[in-house]
Amino acid sequence: MYHGLGRGRRERRGRRPSTASPRAEGSASGGAELYPGVMTASLVFLGILVAGAALLVGLARHWSNTPHGRLEPLFALAFGLTRLFGGRRAEGAIDAGSMLDPESARAVRQDFLRTTAPLSRPVAFGGEIRDRELDGPGGPLPIRIYRPPGAGPFPLMVYLHGGGFVVGSPDYTDAVTRGVALQAPAVVVSVDYRMAPEHPFPAAVEDSCFAVEWCFANAAALGARQGRIAVGGDSAGGNLAAVAAQRDLRSGHGHVGLQVLVYPTVDLERRDRQSQIAFASGYGLSMRDVNACFARYIPEGRDPADPALSPLYAASLAGLPRTLCFTAGFDVLRDEGIEYVRRLEKAGVPVRHVHQPTLPHGYLTMTRVCAQAREDIATIAAEVGALQ
Repeated sequence: MYHGLGRGRRERRGRRPSTASPRAEGSASGGAELYPGVMTASLVFLGILVAGAALLVGLARHWSNTPHGRLEPLFALAFGLTRLFGGRRAEGAIDAGSMLDPESARAVRQDFLRTTAPLSRPVAFGGEIRDRELDGPGGPLPIRIYRPPGAGPFPLMVYLHGGGFVVGSPDYTDAVTRGVALQAPAVVVSVDYRMAPEHPFPAAVEDSCFAVEWCFANAAALGARQGRIAVGGDSAGGNLAAVAAQRDLRSGHGHVGLQVLVYPTVDLERRDRQSQIAFASGYGLSMRDVNACFARYIPEGRDPADPALSPLYAASLAGLPRTLCFTAGFDVLRDEGIEYVRRLEKAGVPVRHVHQPTLPHGYLTMTRVCAQAREDIATIAAEVGALQ
């Protein structure tokens, strides 16, 4: 191989000087002259991107170490940047204080969905999804029915979306309800209950309880099996699910065999728990949000300790169905959710408590950015699938 290399050197030494005339301006040599400049600019741009990414990673790690423990870095970065540049967004997640009339209420709800939708990962659904209206206690009650592929009959779950009793819809929790329906598999009915301020308490409770009874009575028509059903919800929806389960128990029906409570609000009276103080602002759902939402939901003069508003204050929890409850470490509602779990356990109710210490309120719908959300949806699906 060395012979070939030697020949190449001798050939280069023996070449005659070129007699070609200089290339005209604007010929192919112009591109060759521009190439180093383009490369330099590209490398500079790439360097800026790398430096920016490194800065964001550094900020995420720095902000994730909080006085209250470790917050998941992605959420720490989002909250930190919101505090710096978010304007009104830094004050909370739900602008309930701006809901002054039906038009402004619609605008707030549209903004909420527009903000939260990119955080959910679309889930392909091979079954049937159908919207319909029931003749509810306050007029037409929209529901969305998820029927998974397969012969069935399936377990049945009624799901109540979160949103502080003022925002949200089946669209907001679509990734959750699709995931449960597919993985259980189960028929899931998502309820678009009436919301404040147009419809304060007890409208949402009436719609939720009506939907539970209607679904139980119409299980066969929905493709579900006859028998006890599940009721669940997140945040305000968790409140409604807990209230519906208590009413089902007190009525003697026994139609609910499982309640799924995801970071539920179960106490609308107290504002002095440790989590309400520690996470009052800067962690997504704020106490400003909580106060504004409750002001819209609770009618003037109504006792917020009424168990229909605050299921934590029910005289007894004995006899309630099996419970799956999720709480989040960086959540103003954390402590009341944990207290409800302890009261259920003390009353002899079978409880499975899943606590996510590094996550904030609202994480379950954030399936695009939060792997734990996807895992917890699978946990819900497994519990619903095991419903007898």
